[in-house]
Amino acid sequence: MKRVMALALSLVSTAAFATNGYFAHGYSASQRAQGGAGTATSDDALIATINPAGIGRIKSMRWDANLSLFVPRRQFEATEPNANGLGIFATDAGTVKSSHNIFAIPGFAFAAPINETLSAGFALYGNGGLNTVYKQSESNATFFGVNTAVGNNAGLVGSLLNGLGNPIANVGNSVVSSRCQGAFGGGAALANNPDLLGFCGNGNGTASVDLIQLFVVPTLAINVNERLSFGISPIFAVQRFEAKGLQAFAAFSNEPDKVTDNGTSFSYGGGGRIGMLATIAPGLDFGASWQSRIHMTKFKEYAGLFAEQGDFDIPTTWNLGLAWQPLPAHRFLLDYQHISFNEVASVGRPLNPQAFVSGCALPRLAGSSQSSPSCLGADTGPGFGWQDMSIYKFGYQYTQGDWKWRAGYSQPDSQPIPSSEVTLNMLAPGVVEQHYTLGVNWQATPRWGYDLSMMYADAKPVRGRNPLSNVQLLQGGLINAGIDDGDQEIALDMRQYELTLGMNYTY
Repeated sequence: MKRVMALALSLVSTAAFATNGYFAHGYSASQRAQGGAGTATSDDALIATINPAGIGRIKSMRWDANLSLFVPRRQFEATEPNANGLGIFATDAGTVKSSHNIFAIPGFAFAAPINETLSAGFALYGNGGLNTVYKQSESNATFFGVNTAVGNNAGLVGSLLNGLGNPIANVGNSVVSSRCQGAFGGGAALANNPDLLGFCGNGNGTASVDLIQLFVVPTLAINVNERLSFGISPIFAVQRFEAKGLQAFAAFSNEPDKVTDNGTSFSYGGGGRIGMLATIAPGLDFGASWQSRIHMTKFKEYAGLFAEQGDFDIPTTWNLGLAWQPLPAHRFLLDYQHISFNEVASVGRPLNPQAFVSGCALPRLAGSSQSSPSCLGADTGPGFGWQDMSIYKFGYQYTQGDWKWRAGYSQPDSQPIPSSEVTLNMLAPGVVEQHYTLGVNWQATPRWGYDLSMMYADAKPVRGRNPLSNVQLLQGGLINAGIDDGDQEIALDMRQYELTLGMNYTY
């Protein structure tokens, strides 16, 4: 099974951010055209991707195939801190844009009634993922610029490091930093800028992260009667991850050799999804589904990057939906989806600046190599700090002969990335909120049908002060990562475009 899934994953073009965190806003052309709504429908065989009970309402054998062309435009900006601050990821370019902005995301499903009570199906689809590429030629960066002169906050840090034996003790009263070719330390040190802090990787400075997920989902649905159906789907999942050019992170990891440039790593696991679909009044259907946490094997090659030694499970989700058809030609959809990002440490654990600075950063800058519970890769180490998301989705369909015209909108209750977590999320700026969708279905013949959908997600930047940019030494020897007006500010931004083409065949 692992070999089959790895082969299937290799056939999927590298994906990028989907639109709700790193989850797709919809998986079929009909869902994508209606704001991602559809939990209470059975428009196509890909309904199994959100509610397995839906295939019980499909009365004829059919398959559906989709291909989405996804265009995310991602960037971050890191300003210079003031003279008292600690300059972290302060790029010469100011705004750094991710390249590689066109991705192909396929999906396929099959469903067939076995008898009047039972239906079976199969779905193969991707969940987007995390993908950014910051080219070396566009992003020189300064890491941990430390003013060794006594008399301001950074000077206190410099004095502390001098006392602990850090090499900056030999440079006197000046500003010391590592200036690297890449945005995250992957390249060589810039000319006339010695890498005294040891953050440059002396390799290719282009920084990138690439995570994609593939799901193989067989489904069985039971029709209790014409008004009530239940469904169940075991879920088999495979993930692929690779990171390059993140050398500056290695200094603050319990396993510095397992942070970046270790090639492709695979992770395998499984879980399940259950669902129900009920007609609660003429023209009014209700659907609900729950997907378990999908427990995955660890990314061993990147055990020093993700919390819990490379663990990257897929979080629990659940959906509720209504489909109201007051007239034969008009249908309205309302969905609610909840994604529990916070239950997965590598995704949801926040950065604790106090613990990170005092327990990891300063000891490492002073030359320590001892493992710490505050460093990257630890069970209690920093993650991306993503919050749980609740998303409201609205869809409309108008039927006109062989044509179905669709529109939709979706809106989460909040960003998955709070302003306090912008530091690590420069690698993963999943910050879009509102999604606007349109689409059409054409039933060309009794057997062949075709779909088209379009999505636009507007930019919704997240700005926050870097909690590591103004480290102070307080009375009593405590280290505090304070936030004040002198701190570095980081802005994350992304907008998205998507075009989905689909076809289906009914036997």
